[in-house]
Amino acid sequence: MASIEFDIARRLSDRRGGQKAGIMERVATVATAVGLAVIIITLSVVIGFKQELGALIAGVQSDIVVTAPQSRGVVSAVGVERNEDVEALLSGDGVARFSPFTSKEGVLKSDDNIVGVLLKGVDTLYNSSFYRSKIVEGEFPRIGFEPRTKDILISRRVADKMDVVLGDKIEMLFLDHDGGVLRDRFVVSGIYHTGVDVLDDRFVLTDMRNVARLYDGNSGEVTGYEMWLAEGVDRMDVKEHLNDAFIDLYFELGLQLEAYTMEDIYPQVFGWLATHNITALVVIIIMIVVALLNMATALLIIVLERERMIGELRALGMRRSGVVRLFLYRSLFIILRGVAWGVALGLVVVVVQHIWRVVPLPSEGYLLDAVPVAMCWGWWIAALVGTLATTLLFMLLPAALSARVSPAETMRYE
Repeated sequence: MASIEFDIARRLSDRRGGQKAGIMERVATVATAVGLAVIIITLSVVIGFKQELGALIAGVQSDIVVTAPQSRGVVSAVGVERNEDVEALLSGDGVARFSPFTSKEGVLKSDDNIVGVLLKGVDTLYNSSFYRSKIVEGEFPRIGFEPRTKDILISRRVADKMDVVLGDKIEMLFLDHDGGVLRDRFVVSGIYHTGVDVLDDRFVLTDMRNVARLYDGNSGEVTGYEMWLAEGVDRMDVKEHLNDAFIDLYFELGLQLEAYTMEDIYPQVFGWLATHNITALVVIIIMIVVALLNMATALLIIVLERERMIGELRALGMRRSGVVRLFLYRSLFIILRGVAWGVALGLVVVVVQHIWRVVPLPSEGYLLDAVPVAMCWGWWIAALVGTLATTLLFMLLPAALSARVSPAETMRYE
């Protein structure tokens, strides 16, 4: 059975009879709604950036890359000899699959244009599902075919810069160990688009044997290995385990290897994401403070407007604690109305952006071509509960002030 305080607060908040809310109540409702909506959108955008960029980089680069220390996960400065002990170590617990790769920096050249890229050669073990999902024209290069094909996969940005289309032949130039120029010609078999310029501008994929020819055809030497981990496996734990094992292999076999995570290879991207965490925290704190101040101000004015009612209730025997509970319930109804509108507004904005990507981004500065949003229900629920608890706790002060109203003072001139 509801208490008398709850019943009075509910009747004061009832709008079914056409009664309109007071101006301060509407201000408090709007402040709570806007604050919670901004918090939901901010969380979605920050987590969306992390998830989308992490998935894109993992698709292009894999979870962990093993190379010689001089190569630092990508470039082709120093290769490593393929070794059974190393490959047995790479297929350990938590590893879904691994594959070798060979890369060499070069230049795509036409009569009018030159673009520097990294030619990355892969074999049939390579997890090509990510690139296949990003292909907008053509198909993934034919890997492992006999006779060997000269297919390459380039990005839409590179294709536009070089003014080439599907099926065109294109020349690449490389430097050998002696500083001489090597030339080779390839056929554009596919064009992909990830939307991340730092990736699209760099990677060109082909059969690993095409790159091995540029190293005197030595198929026993590769730039390194890419590793894709099972779901839920921590990259840092695997990296530390591998690097400890590589120290032992160095003393036993003289092999110089080091494991790198995505964060090691692209520190500028993940550092940039870390700054967004701070920005998001500042925005959330500001919106909570604004909502709290508006709610406190509104409730104080509501208390002043209801002095006569408080005096009558106190004269009728209601205790101070009952008055406090009454205005806490009153605050709760205002907060709940604001929360409902805030959740609705925030979800509409997030869902619209998630489906239609209506808000674009300049990819040169933000890496992605549209604002990413994540459907992070856990974070949303935490934000909702936190907003409710914090706001209601903050309302204790104005609610306590309501209990200090004197019945004699309010009824003296009645």
